[in-house]
Amino acid sequence: MLKTYSEYIDSYLSTSGLNERPCPGEHHFVSAYLVPRLFKLNQRIPDYINPDGTKGVIGDIVYYKDHKHQFGIEAKLGTIRLTKGEFNDWVVREDSSRWPRTFIGISTTGVGLCPWAEFREAYVASIKEKSKKWTLDLIAEGYGPTKSIDLLFDKLPTGRVFRKGTTLEQSERLEASFIKALKSEVDC
Repeated sequence: MLKTYSEYIDSYLSTSGLNERPCPGEHHFVSAYLVPRLFKLNQRIPDYINPDGTKGVIGDIVYYKDHKHQFGIEAKLGTIRLTKGEFNDWVVREDSSRWPRTFIGISTTGVGLCPWAEFREAYVASIKEKSKKWTLDLIAEGYGPTKSIDLLFDKLPTGRVFRKGTTLEQSERLEASFIKALKSEVDC
């Protein structure tokens, strides 16, 4: 069992133990690291885990209550790449009932955790910083603008980024802070 997100980063992102194979994707992070912690926090098994392509399911980890969507968590690893539907519904459109509740981004430098509304603001600001003439509009095909999670970290509010620890003691301390923030974010 992984003790910390720093251990996950070291084992699967920084120096993958998979020889010359590419690092696993966000679904691996969700399954190997995140779901066990969420279960420990709320004693609930998610109703959906990684439902990419499942219409009407909002997020990678989704909880229902009384047969209705309660909240979803969208995880991204390394790069933010939103499909046309995700970009249009979750970034361009203003109907927050159709957004995931929570964004979690993981990179080789740490983990970001914030409400989706804060992610949207940081994502748009980060894109506009690079492309001054860019405007937030619906797209007809493809993907929304890609963005490095490390670059997004610079735009997230204070306290929303948890850097990777370099020692076991530091990693455990950072893990405790992340778990406290995760509990606050998904408390249900």
